[in-house]
Amino acid sequence: MTPGSLPPDLDFRSDFEPVPAAGLIDLLLFFCRRRLLLRIEGQSMLPTLHGGDRVLVKPFQRNLGQLQPGMVVVSWHPSKPGLRLVKRLAACSADGLTLMGDNPAASTDSRQLGLIPASLLIGVVVGRLQPNPITKQQRMSSAARSPR
Repeated sequence: MTPGSLPPDLDFRSDFEPVPAAGLIDLLLFFCRRRLLLRIEGQSMLPTLHGGDRVLVKPFQRNLGQLQPGMVVVSWHPSKPGLRLVKRLAACSADGLTLMGDNPAASTDSRQLGLIPASLLIGVVVGRLQPNPITKQQRMSSAARSPR
């Protein structure tokens, strides 16, 4: 796959799975240094994750068979060292990962970057911590505006 193109059979829907609240086990694993705590920046994962949200990440164990389309994952940017990408896994193959932001208008993802090498995968988002008050207010405002 080249940058700007997607597989024709890719069914990337707009009804995304939410990231569950962090559970007690993941919080305990964080304190045992078995989970990473990351802060979301930007708007590429709206409405699933807002800037300021904090997520717990289970480090990737190098087994591609554990990855499922729809998971929210964290990867290193392929051309900007030190920059992390938080995106939804759209597809996974031996050639690489197709990562997509939930908010295409504000996302730099596989549409621009092409396939992301699996070696750049950091981990899978397993839970979201309670959002800060500003983020919580943003969620309530956007929920009130969206038609049901």
